[in-house]
Amino acid sequence: MKKTLQALFDQPIVSVKTLGEPYDGRANDVWLISLQDQTEYVVKSPKTAREESEFVYGINMIYGVDARTVQEYLDEINEKLAHTNSFHIPKVVRKVKKAGKHFYVMEKVEGIPLTSFEGRSAQFYRDYGRKLAHFHSYQTNFFGAVYGGEKRHLREFHALLKKAVSKLISHYYADQPEYQDYAEKVQQKLEKLSPPDAASLILIDLDPSQYIEDDDQVTSLVDTEYVVFGPAAFDLIALEYLLTKEAAQAVQLGYEEICPLPRQLHEVRECYRFVSLLLDIHGSWDMKKWMNHPIRFSPHC
Repeated sequence: MKKTLQALFDQPIVSVKTLGEPYDGRANDVWLISLQDQTEYVVKSPKTAREESEFVYGINMIYGVDARTVQEYLDEINEKLAHTNSFHIPKVVRKVKKAGKHFYVMEKVEGIPLTSFEGRSAQFYRDYGRKLAHFHSYQTNFFGAVYGGEKRHLREFHALLKKAVSKLISHYYADQPEYQDYAEKVQQKLEKLSPPDAASLILIDLDPSQYIEDDDQVTSLVDTEYVVFGPAAFDLIALEYLLTKEAAQAVQLGYEEICPLPRQLHEVRECYRFVSLLLDIHGSWDMKKWMNHPIRFSPHC
């Protein structure tokens, strides 16, 4: 592999370090490359053989993001996200195809990978809340992929979610009657929900590993392939599983310095939680524990 990576650079490579923990379903191989002139780059290469997971299947159906081609738009996606005045977004220096694989040479950002939201200072959480709010402040009346996919008006969103619930259940949960029963309840609720007020740039499977931290702050967002236009409530609901009550209060304080929480958060929580569970955004959970998890964010607290 070092020989292939060397072909991406004019300078001799001094060292190659594999970044991130290996796990099933990981989208990319990632390396930190140090060159002879002491410059450093991060190189990403999408894995070619990936089993279609609940997440990949679901976001393609809901948001039109195709895991097989989304990487081709990584430079355009990152350029778009860089205008949000929130997290630093690494630049794609160049895209290269070698030995049948795509490689993306990217700016190396300062800091270390964020491994957990636990046990941080109130200022850390508040600063993160402000940055997330800035990220969500880019709003549209459509949902879908940032680049390379169809955009649809928000009035279609809940009808599409209802269809997605049905297909995810039949595709991945056909042998779990408790999921099927709950899905019927959620589909009935989705029929009655009003369309989202707006769509924002969202992460969907929001997780600490998507970020870099430096000096007690979340500074950079480095996992951007699956950022889409969708309801900001999805990100806040994903965060509820990662934060203590006190941490969430500090995040909300920072968030509301920039913009209010989504007005419909309470109204959509049950349905969006169930969809997030079906998408397997945080790994395996007991359904009852997931659906009854404590509420961390409220527009009226």
